[in-house]
Amino acid sequence: MKIYLDFDGTVVEHCFPEIGALNPGSIQVLARLQSAGHELILNTYRADIDVKHVHEALAFIHSFEEIKQAIEKFLPMKLDPPSFDLKRAKETNQLYIDDISEGTPMRRNITTEYGMMVDWKELEIKLAEAGFFESSIGETPNTFTHG
Repeated sequence: MKIYLDFDGTVVEHCFPEIGALNPGSIQVLARLQSAGHELILNTYRADIDVKHVHEALAFIHSFEEIKQAIEKFLPMKLDPPSFDLKRAKETNQLYIDDISEGTPMRRNITTEYGMMVDWKELEIKLAEAGFFESSIGETPNTFTHG
């Protein structure tokens, strides 16, 4: 499945043009999705501004040892994500993980006093229940560190 991944407000807190604080659980869940054979494609407004911002985001994601396979694809301009719907994602073979996608599990930012970001703990539960971590070698164990 192709998974279109946003960056700011999804993998990290909003802090553009800087890279915000890591959103807890994001890297671990992305690694699980990769291990299950899904293709991650960066879909970020950073591409609309300057490709150097995309490369900064990719370098940040790749700096984590849990990410075993480099994310090599990104969209030159952000596609507006549809509402979060795992059933439709399975039917179309496309999932959007994005803080602006209606219905995406959300939580309050951690380091800033305002704003919301993707809730990876809740998202991981929903993805597991829908079978997104299953692969030909079976389901991988839960890797989210609660805390």
